Amino acid sequence: MEKIKKIVEEFLGAMTINEARVAVKKDNSLKDKELLKVEIELSPKEAKYFFAENALGLNAFQRILRMLVFRDNPSQAVLVADMNNYREEREKFLSELAVKVAQRVRRTKKPVTLEPMSAYERRFIHLKLAEQPDIVTESIGEEPERRIMVRLYP
Repeated sequence: MEKIKKIVEEFLGAMTINEARVAVKKDNSLKDKELLKVEIELSPKEAKYFFAENALGLNAFQRILRMLVFRDNPSQAVLVADMNNYREEREKFLSELAVKVAQRVRRTKKPVTLEPMSAYERRFIHLKLAEQPDIVTESIGEEPERRIMVRLYP
């Protein structure tokens, strides 16, 4: 955990971000893999660049961070980087969205296609709605426009 924290701090330093609080935590919420959460607190001025265009910068940061962390030791662990609780807030939004969309699909009996999302967000929606036996989710389209279609189970 300390090694990961050091890598994050060096990576941020290379980006001239020196005022950051970094914490690395293990999370046991995944059944089949270890989940490592990297929580980063930045000033709003620095954080805004990571959140533009549906957090494209945060997703790119996370992808590079994974490569740096697992470069010498490939792992089956999942590493998720969050800045200023962006992902936590986004997950709350996605959870509420999933419930509302499932209700709408039941009410109208018509499929609903969601906005394009990152792979992480699509997986979150798939897992959230997998608990509902009358609802089916399917990822459609190609990156970066890949999205989820929600429909009733046939």
